[in-house]
Amino acid sequence: MKATKEFFLTGTLLDGPSLVAQGKDLGNQIEMGTSAFCKFHGVSSELEYKLKMAKAGRTMTALTIGLTDWPETKKGLEKIWQKTSDRGFYIDRFIIALDRRMGLPPEYRAGALKETGPMLNSDSEWNEVAHSIQIQPHMGDMMIGSPSSVDNTRRALTAGVNYIGNLSQFAWKYPGWPGDDIAQMSEVVKALGMMASKASQGAVVHSYLDDGFPAQFGDYASYIGWAKFERYVVEELIGAKLAHAYGGLTHDPITKTIVTMAIETLRPPDVCSSFYFGNTTRYTQNIEQNYGVLGVDVLYMMLADRHLRAGSSIMPVPVTEAIRVPTPEEIIDVQTIAHHTKAKLDSIYPVTNWESLEFRSQELVKNGNKFFDNLINGLSELGADIKDPLQLLLAVRRLGPSQLERSFGVGTPTEDPLFDGYEPLVPTDVLKDFLSERAKIREVVRPANWILNKSHKPVIASSDVHEIGMRLVIDAVESLDIKPIIGSVGIDPDELAELALQENATAVLISTHNGMALSYAENLLAELAKREISPQVIIGGRLNQEIEGQDMPVDVTEQLKALGIDVCLDLKELANLIRN
Repeated sequence: MKATKEFFLTGTLLDGPSLVAQGKDLGNQIEMGTSAFCKFHGVSSELEYKLKMAKAGRTMTALTIGLTDWPETKKGLEKIWQKTSDRGFYIDRFIIALDRRMGLPPEYRAGALKETGPMLNSDSEWNEVAHSIQIQPHMGDMMIGSPSSVDNTRRALTAGVNYIGNLSQFAWKYPGWPGDDIAQMSEVVKALGMMASKASQGAVVHSYLDDGFPAQFGDYASYIGWAKFERYVVEELIGAKLAHAYGGLTHDPITKTIVTMAIETLRPPDVCSSFYFGNTTRYTQNIEQNYGVLGVDVLYMMLADRHLRAGSSIMPVPVTEAIRVPTPEEIIDVQTIAHHTKAKLDSIYPVTNWESLEFRSQELVKNGNKFFDNLINGLSELGADIKDPLQLLLAVRRLGPSQLERSFGVGTPTEDPLFDGYEPLVPTDVLKDFLSERAKIREVVRPANWILNKSHKPVIASSDVHEIGMRLVIDAVESLDIKPIIGSVGIDPDELAELALQENATAVLISTHNGMALSYAENLLAELAKREISPQVIIGGRLNQEIEGQDMPVDVTEQLKALGIDVCLDLKELANLIRN
């Protein structure tokens, strides 16, 4: 491994344990609030409620919502609460899908591009999150992990939110953030110290694994080992409680159950998991087909929860997720399906072959432990202080998931071009889907009469943190015998334009997902014009945008075309779009 301490620990570092102590001091200066939900159920925290429900065998459910702003999101939650009450059941918790700008310190938010989801702009809005509805709030995005980790954690704890994350987002880039990774990681470590100061009162650090490095690993053994690494940092080094969530990127129900069981073996008995997330990778434009995916997914998640008694919550994903931001009515729809699925668990649970699933889960845990040992020992050999949480987070962030898996994974090093230098022991569904989709694209993306124009020099990047689409675009371009310049995920328009200038790019290809397609494109064109360059611009992905006066994001394909941008709705079209 070529990396050295000088590579991944360059810069002026603060002492990690001192940052933890600072965070604990800050936490001791605030009072943790109690939400309306907890008051109604007679508990002091969501953790106390979860432990109580786990003991009673209740299958809990959760929802994700994020409309244009907090007032609209609040109205949606009120509608959901009223309709589900009328139907005879209640939802235990909600997650707000916030605009990524919430991860920025307040002074930088106005200058960053708006994405899908609300902002919390005042103390009263923060307070309303926990006190305006009898569903427990969970802050799972743009909190711990972001440049604004400390301030957001303080506000959430004070309001009455107990599960706060998302630690897995520690490696994300945030639009318009001028600071470096050391500043961001220092904020993360201090926020974790704050959570440690309130651990005895029920504060729990949340990490949705599919938002972090595990989503980019190709091996479930690495996935489990990473979960153990996060526990080591949060629990052993900092003294906070940690709850994992998982599931959105795994669609095979048996595999999902096995991985869930493996993750739960790492969980201490005094903590309950956050949630099991419904699969999002098998949804398509076909709504009827999506209902079939939903039914199987919810059933298996509930069976796993019944078996494990982990105090988790089941998160059914609305069937329109692949098309646009779901409406409150669509959330109510899938929650009703989940509620009725619960009624069938008693008859299905006894006939499930849990012994076979347990055996496969234990094998996965064994190999996950090997990954963890390899990782900790390897970082130590490279010169990192494995007792310093700042050094560890900074080291793994700079090494990145691919390098980590190639260096410390338990699979097999390989020169097989099918894999990126590492053949996994237990391939993830994401990797298997990627390889399958890549094979299909390679068959159809290159026309029979394709003649390579050797002057092609495209730059490829993602406007947000979603990487899979970008990876497929890269592969499609390479199948045309074109070597692209690779930008980063979450790249800002000015950075992308500067990269195009420096590389003398002939085209800029953008994968986008987070409801910012039009504003990102407009800003990119302006930045290209400033530099007096005019490469072809091609954009694909989820091409929607929040438009003033509209309740939901709308498709902006025609507006993009009007700007002179080529829209790629299917990678099969790519060869025709790239000009010869």
